Amino acid sequence: MNPKTCLRPSLLACALGMLLQAPTAWAAPAQLLFQVSADEGFVADRAAGDATPNFQDKVKIVADGARGSAIEWADDGVLSWNAPGNIHAQRGTLSFFWRSRYAVGEAPFVIFRVGYADHSSWDMAWLRIDWNGHGFDAFVTDANLARTRVSFKLDKNPSPQQWQHIAFGWDEDHGVKLFVDGKEVARAQTTGDYDAALDQLGLAGRVMAPYQVQSRYNFLRGSDFDEIRVYDRLLDGEAVAALARHAEPPVAPTVAPSQRSWWHRHGWEGAPPPALAASTTTIRKVEFADVKDLKQWMWKGTDGIAETTWPGVYNRSRLAGRDDYFQLPDWNTYVEGGQQLDLTVPDGETINRVEIRGAAFGTLAGTAGTLFTRPQGVVRSVDSFAAQRGGQLHFRNTEQETPIQEIWGYHVSDAAEPAGTVKQRYLIDSSVLPDYTNIAALRAYIDGRYPQAERSTGDGAAQGGRGTQARRRHLAGRSAADRACADSLRRG
Repeated sequence: MNPKTCLRPSLLACALGMLLQAPTAWAAPAQLLFQVSADEGFVADRAAGDATPNFQDKVKIVADGARGSAIEWADDGVLSWNAPGNIHAQRGTLSFFWRSRYAVGEAPFVIFRVGYADHSSWDMAWLRIDWNGHGFDAFVTDANLARTRVSFKLDKNPSPQQWQHIAFGWDEDHGVKLFVDGKEVARAQTTGDYDAALDQLGLAGRVMAPYQVQSRYNFLRGSDFDEIRVYDRLLDGEAVAALARHAEPPVAPTVAPSQRSWWHRHGWEGAPPPALAASTTTIRKVEFADVKDLKQWMWKGTDGIAETTWPGVYNRSRLAGRDDYFQLPDWNTYVEGGQQLDLTVPDGETINRVEIRGAAFGTLAGTAGTLFTRPQGVVRSVDSFAAQRGGQLHFRNTEQETPIQEIWGYHVSDAAEPAGTVKQRYLIDSSVLPDYTNIAALRAYIDGRYPQAERSTGDGAAQGGRGTQARRRHLAGRSAADRACADSLRRG
């Protein structure tokens, strides 16, 4: 990768100031992202993303729903919709009416799934709601593989004809809550890092993943659904009680998110990344030549995909919530894996900075000994150390099953760009809409991946290029600091 020269420190500080203010819409009312009433078929009545199912087999519409028509899901049927835009991992509430259709017993089965866009686990289950043999189980999966999970035992099993309202909400600042028939029945009060790229949501017993959606083998158990809804917030008890009686929830905001989770996720709550104090900073990304755990290649911590991890998933893990009653094989993890990650720095490359995303804590050692110690509780960190040329780095994990999502190596210096390099200067302007058609897919990804309060876009145009008034945002509603930063960036 070619070295890159960054902005002047004053402009960089201004840009970072705008970035750190990114979550500004916390006080907005809860939004209904996705709704399937089943009264007009399987296409969503409302969808922030795709409304049409992408998997649909052995499901049909029946007339005797909780209100109007309902979805009848056969034992080996599948029904799923694309997740981007229709559900967010950081926080939300999933609500639906459910009927068992025939008697339940002690055998657990899956009721609803939300799957990852990519992951190290075999079934890629990010969220799951189950009949657990005596009531309901529900969980969401932390980005660091632990699951925030709750269980509820019913006094007696529901009758096959009985419609029940189930709602499950999650929030990185508050944990999770489970509601049955409008009443809160279980909660796990905690904080987490639920942020993840999601692929699909819907009905499938065994797998809901990018590579397949299926209900087979011992995962055969259908049931009936009506009024599936997804909100962008963790709804409170009053709002869920309204949904259970077929009413609209109050318009006022419910459980308001805070900025804590955003700061935590991006590494700003502890020691911030080192300041760029020099007038010119050159950053070269160092691609590791080899990555191994024991004798196993382990590229999932360096593949650029946050959802894939080193180590892989232990399904009988000591991590919270992972010892499931559905035991799936551990396909990609040695029993002794997860204790040390060995990274080879290419010959001739110099490395003096490492950035880590993930909850793993321990020490990073190089050819000269321990380079730094990573504390527990951090999920994103940047550490500098004396430069090392070539050789190996060894991350020694204190807790074997706690993962690294991504580890990056850099060589950071105050050197100027190489002589003869073609230079192109760009002006970053947050007041200009990035509306070029060639980046439409990227904009759609951003809108589908991140909640509205956590996304902001701008235009990086070559200096002297266009940025017409017709494409400028209306800045009247933005803070004085935002407008000042935008003006400073435009002036260069």
